[in-house]
Amino acid sequence: MKIYFASPFFTPEQIEREERLKSKLRSFGYDVFSPKEAYVCKPNEPIEKRKEVFKGNIDNIIDADAIFVVTDDKDMGTIWEAGFANGLNAARDNKILVIYYTETLAPGKSFNLMLAQSGDIIITKYEDMEKLPTLIESGEKIEYTGEIQ
Repeated sequence: MKIYFASPFFTPEQIEREERLKSKLRSFGYDVFSPKEAYVCKPNEPIEKRKEVFKGNIDNIIDADAIFVVTDDKDMGTIWEAGFANGLNAARDNKILVIYYTETLAPGKSFNLMLAQSGDIIITKYEDMEKLPTLIESGEKIEYTGEIQ
């Protein structure tokens, strides 16, 4: 299974979380595509390089069996990638499994309505990552049932 890994990676905390989650997914035997590992696009890159990185990310989302989206910190690029995957799902038969991960959704905090309704599996605790292979294999969905915003 090829998983596109969508996550912010701009602070030390975000990088630590991303590395921990990618390592866990790979320990299950998944082929994890990480834009951070595949492409480097500095803020002042020429337009040709920006287009190359954008196209590479798009192509890898299209080719993925699943997208694993870290929603913590609500990074605009990460949320865009999730929306793109959901848009593809609306237009084709072979669906991309959409997995949302949010470990900072503490009790009493709400999840975004559009994310809550578009995710096939929503994980809110790192410990629940252990269940992911079984959920994927069974096709079982884990919907978000808490409060929404």
